[in-house]
Amino acid sequence: MRLILCLALIAGWFSMPTASTLEVYFIDTGQSDATLLISPTGQTFLFDGGDNGDGNGAVVPLLNSLNISTLDYVGASHYHADHVGGLDEVWNSGIHATICFDRGNNNQPSTQSYNDYKNRYSSVRQTISPGQVINLGGGVTLTCIVVDGKLSNGNTVNLSGSSQLENSSSIGYRVDYGDFQMWMGGDLTGGGNGTTNVESSAAPLVGDVDVYQANHHGSRTSSNSTWISYLKPEFTVIPCGSSNPYGYPKQEVIDRINTTTSMTPVWCPTDGTGADGFVDAEGTIHLSTDGNTYSVSTNDGTSFTAYVDEYTSAAPLPGDVVVAEFLSNPQQVSDALGEWVEIVGIVSDVNIDNLEMRDVSADNVRFGIPVQLQPGTELVIAADGLPSRNGGFRPHLVWPLGDFSLAASDTVWLEYGTTEIDRVDYASSWGGSGISSERIDCKSPGTLANFTDATTTFGNGDMGTPGADNASDTTNWGSGGGNGPLSVQLLSPPTRNAVFDMNWLMPGESGARYQGFITLGITPGHTINGTHIPANQDIAYNTTFLRPGFFGSVPAAEVMPVSIFVPNKNALRNRLIYVTFYTFDVVGSVQVRKVSVPLPMIIS
Repeated sequence: MRLILCLALIAGWFSMPTASTLEVYFIDTGQSDATLLISPTGQTFLFDGGDNGDGNGAVVPLLNSLNISTLDYVGASHYHADHVGGLDEVWNSGIHATICFDRGNNNQPSTQSYNDYKNRYSSVRQTISPGQVINLGGGVTLTCIVVDGKLSNGNTVNLSGSSQLENSSSIGYRVDYGDFQMWMGGDLTGGGNGTTNVESSAAPLVGDVDVYQANHHGSRTSSNSTWISYLKPEFTVIPCGSSNPYGYPKQEVIDRINTTTSMTPVWCPTDGTGADGFVDAEGTIHLSTDGNTYSVSTNDGTSFTAYVDEYTSAAPLPGDVVVAEFLSNPQQVSDALGEWVEIVGIVSDVNIDNLEMRDVSADNVRFGIPVQLQPGTELVIAADGLPSRNGGFRPHLVWPLGDFSLAASDTVWLEYGTTEIDRVDYASSWGGSGISSERIDCKSPGTLANFTDATTTFGNGDMGTPGADNASDTTNWGSGGGNGPLSVQLLSPPTRNAVFDMNWLMPGESGARYQGFITLGITPGHTINGTHIPANQDIAYNTTFLRPGFFGSVPAAEVMPVSIFVPNKNALRNRLIYVTFYTFDVVGSVQVRKVSVPLPMIIS
């Protein structure tokens, strides 16, 4: 019987200073820019404030929803209205800053937006210096790599000939937390359209990052090939407006970031104008990281978790990740827009970096991001990332334009190097017009007998379950047998005022005891008789410890279904939590047998 636990104290977890995550909000301000950082110790940095009206329209409402009444730091990347226009509105709302960093009074514009910003923040303004480090607390730092053409290594780029002097003068920061790195740099230029190439000089000083907030809204004046080759981002956010008149994001920028040899997620808060190869998040994008992994989510709960790029793991073996579903013949939109492939993890802790997906012809793409797949975790890769034109759903990744497709009869291979991980040979009789093909048992071969036609409607009317469990799924996730690892299978994401479901998979542990809990952080964790448990003993841990369903004996089926009701508390929105459990014996004292890999989840 599935246990439903109403955790009435859940709303109190997040007022505690025990969380060990950096929270980043890429705020949807349309064709402007605003980014909020909150450190593990609660210190805040607002980088830019959007255009005139965006302060009141987007930034202040987000700050209010997070109960932020004072900002420790505000930063202005440069003085264009679409970056500073909303900052005076933030101040006028009563949310003041302790310190405001900008590039000083060199080449001050005479615009009303700049004057309003300067007048409101005059008492707290400080000029940032190249190489200066801002300590945001809890191990989070922001290092100024470039400001006004001056670099952190002491060199200077001459900006005098730039066709966009104000953009070229932008401040750029590298954000560091543990092994996690992120770049944000306003409208920094890379040499296109007569601008000065600042990017190529700054790139070696930035180095490899995990996350890239794209310079200049995805304009062709930015994100040049040298810049991308140094940063090597695994996840990119491009702030741009819907139907903007500039044609952002530019296709050539996306094509430099999302390639066949390194297919990575590129997300925008809107659908932009005209380009392909990115996901329309339709709103603010939230990122949460503990310095080892990072989770990204949209307002509707579309999310994924990835390791930082320093992480190393064993190569996937045959059957560790499989093709769970695919739609080769969409009805609501053209094939070029509506095709998609869903893959799913089978064993604990699968890392898909460098996994290749190909067909019988020359079409092939290689994943360039170490997404973490737990058993039953779905990842959808599609031909198009705009729900408005791809049949009405939001994928996680988009394959590079024109570099993959599903013929009427074809093969979908998953390969790692020369090792075949999974293979599905399908014919035109599989699925149908607007009907996907669903795998019945994800642990069995991808034959016709193990696939069936979808019966569930999604999006605008096609049939399938992209990003969710197949309607026909009979996979026995708990009977792994042998002595496989423990893992958490997330059946439905945590959403306020709703139940979310998990399976705790315990192969080979029948008859042992188990203990699980929800926790706010996994570092430094704690130790039981010499075994390290990756879970902090915080208020969330204490609330769920020894609760019914979180503690007991492993059943014969070696799977424990657990459901949790999440209260409808605004303080829970976009909060990161972890689920961890272990099995043990009691022989005089507790002897830990196995420990699951913590599963991060963002509450929507």
